[in-house]
Amino acid sequence: MSKLVLNMPCNTFTLETIMCCVFGLKAFDVAVYFEILKCKPAKINEIAESLNRERSTIQRSAQSLMNAGLILRKQINIKEGGYYYKYEAIPFLDVKEKIKKTMSDWSRDVCKWVDEIEEKDANELINNLI
Repeated sequence: MSKLVLNMPCNTFTLETIMCCVFGLKAFDVAVYFEILKCKPAKINEIAESLNRERSTIQRSAQSLMNAGLILRKQINIKEGGYYYKYEAIPFLDVKEKIKKTMSDWSRDVCKWVDEIEEKDANELINNLI
């Protein structure tokens, strides 16, 4: 009977909730993405200061955003030795395309899932509800 179960990861659609749903992010991660997009390449400290958050909080969000493919990290070598990282957001147009593709794939899969539901499965569900 589990065939008739469809988990809905989102029930309110805003850009923030769609990005959370599509990319598996938290709302704050989305805010960090847009801050990095606004700041262009930026260091973690700069983003933390701008958002008034701890550096470690921004680092966790940056890791989630990198895993989702929404930001890139570039190592900058210091002439005297050492290095630091700058983070850059992928263009929002690319994000929109990823969202549209994911939603299109999801819609196709849901339609296929609905087509595969047998009448006997629906009747069984109704009988279990009564």
